[in-house]
Amino acid sequence: MIRPTIGIKTKASDDKNLKVGKSKIGGKPDLPKDFEWPRANNIPMLFCAQYNLSELKRFDKENILPNKGFFHIFLSLDEKWKEFNGVNQEFKFIYSESENLTRTQFPEDLEENQSFNTALIEYFEFYTIPDDENYRFFELNKKYDDLYFYFYQPTEEFITEELYQDSDNMHQILGYDRSIQSSVVYDFASKELGLYGVDSSEYKKRWNDILELSKTFELLLQFDCYDINSDLTKFGGSGTYYFGLSKTDLENKNFNDIKMSFQMT
Repeated sequence: MIRPTIGIKTKASDDKNLKVGKSKIGGKPDLPKDFEWPRANNIPMLFCAQYNLSELKRFDKENILPNKGFFHIFLSLDEKWKEFNGVNQEFKFIYSESENLTRTQFPEDLEENQSFNTALIEYFEFYTIPDDENYRFFELNKKYDDLYFYFYQPTEEFITEELYQDSDNMHQILGYDRSIQSSVVYDFASKELGLYGVDSSEYKKRWNDILELSKTFELLLQFDCYDINSDLTKFGGSGTYYFGLSKTDLENKNFNDIKMSFQMT
């Protein structure tokens, strides 16, 4: 019920103060020399963050992730509204084993305001419990009376107040999703079934399919746009991105079929 999670703190910084390969939000990405910048409809995607797995491995208590390599996140903008919205939004979540990286200039056709201020990422030990609308909570709640009031609520408050008091954001790696709306494993499942964003009546009709498939997905990473140490909010508002994958792919360290969800208050 309680899972080890990699917490994330951020600190405003500048690329010139960071060594190549440091985990960070924004700035210019550190990429392999032969890397081809991701594009959507022939428009450059926006570089959002990079995560150095060798920096976080001591906090990976279940030894789930590779010991080295990088995650890079690129997101496209809605062409009409010039914002992040998560609806049919193209993205690239890239795992690279290469450690021979170079700080890469932005494409010449990337608009001037389509980059983000640099924020250093620091990792720490954290723990999470399932979202109160997650299927795990539903199953336990059937077995134990008043589970929410005697276990869930006080445990959630303890984790937030005692373990997470130095960081006020929704960033994390692994663990259970801290969703703004309903548990994101349902979003991952509905995307797999082609039901993401469909009419509510169709969603309800297929709910049992979504519920069963959701049990095969895990959260990989949460990325919070409402981070005071960066300016992601200019396109992402108060939203959080959630990236997940199947349990089988996670066990095999296969990051080629990542699902994405975007939730806002």
